[in-house]
Amino acid sequence: MKTNNYFLTIPVMAGLLVMIMLSSIMAQNSGPSIKFEGYTQMLASKVEDNEAFVFGFERVRLGAKGKLNQYTDYRLLIDFVESGIGKDGETPAMINYAHLTFKPSDKINISAGKFKTPVGMEWNTSAAALDFVYRGLSQSLVFHWDTGIMVHATGISNTGFGYSLGVFNAGPNKANNVGDPAEGQDYTIAGNVSINPSKAFYMEASFGSALTSDSLQENVNIYGLGARLNVTDKLAVKGEYLSRKDEQNSKVNGSDMNFQVGYLVHPNFEPVIRYDMFDVDNDDFDQKLITAGVNFFINPDNHKETKIQLNYQASDLEGGDAILLLFQGAF
Repeated sequence: MKTNNYFLTIPVMAGLLVMIMLSSIMAQNSGPSIKFEGYTQMLASKVEDNEAFVFGFERVRLGAKGKLNQYTDYRLLIDFVESGIGKDGETPAMINYAHLTFKPSDKINISAGKFKTPVGMEWNTSAAALDFVYRGLSQSLVFHWDTGIMVHATGISNTGFGYSLGVFNAGPNKANNVGDPAEGQDYTIAGNVSINPSKAFYMEASFGSALTSDSLQENVNIYGLGARLNVTDKLAVKGEYLSRKDEQNSKVNGSDMNFQVGYLVHPNFEPVIRYDMFDVDNDDFDQKLITAGVNFFINPDNHKETKIQLNYQASDLEGGDAILLLFQGAF
């Protein structure tokens, strides 16, 4: 059942206006704090079968985050491009984040609400900080946003150890037909472990499982391994492997492997290239994709603030080649 996006927008905008009025009051005391965030991405795209570029908005996001007290943070982020019910099958798609995070110690944070499941290194990279216009093909395999509770922390010890472990509603993303949530026995578990001993190196292993009490169905399981290495202050290398076992859906029962390199030849200019190989049971969806691009950073001190991204995608699927031009402004 679809939700009318206009009726959702009215209370969301009203809530943001209230937060704006309260922000000046909050700034005068040591209690709650508020910081507004948002970004706009306008996309011009030309796929192989189109004679002209098509213009539209990729993302239009606005939100707020801050502290309620020294032990509790909050975040709300709305995307005005999204409409209807999200891929979790239960909450409005326009709500990206709506959660509280309780912080009893540096080693334990507890988040409750709606946020990204902790599966996939690139998936958990902010859209405003992506090296390419689109995420890789592995986005089809991961569990997306979902509602639940997650225990997590980062930067523990000299190794920069981090972890996440969450329990979410049944069947996020394309697993939303798994089991019977009405029975109260089906749910999703997702987590990761990571190390980040320096700014030069990061590695994580992640997993997810959409469990079902239905004996006629298989659980949906995901395993991932990702790493990034800053070879120098200009040369960065990243790679990720994700595998999904989903017997109910041959389109996403398989794996994806991607590898990318970026080199900051100038503070304002970064060429990037990525190779992506997607292999699933349904051969019609198998794809090998090479994306070559350049990133222009208007403010070299803040790459997310204002940037232009130009990508050329070369696909082995018929009609899959594309030219993408994205304009981003963020605060």
